Amino acid sequence: MVGGFLAIGLFLMSHTFDVTASTFWCGIGQLVVITFLFWIKFRRRTTCEPRWLRNMANFTLAILSIAFLVYLLGVATWYE
Repeated sequence: MVGGFLAIGLFLMSHTFDVTASTFWCGIGQLVVITFLFWIKFRRRTTCEPRWLRNMANFTLAILSIAFLVYLLGVATWYE
């Protein structure tokens, strides 16, 4: 959950549709956090996790992936 809040906070601070130098640093931070969360999700475990935790992790990763795609779309449309 902390990683999810961190990635959303970086997205909100990135000024996606008004590209500045900090936009790219926030984007790199988002990418690192999302990559770390995907690694946590797909690593090998010795025990099975609860169903609610698996559903929450999938939902969080879906929301963060969409937010990162919106970030990329905002940066790409800025340079048109």
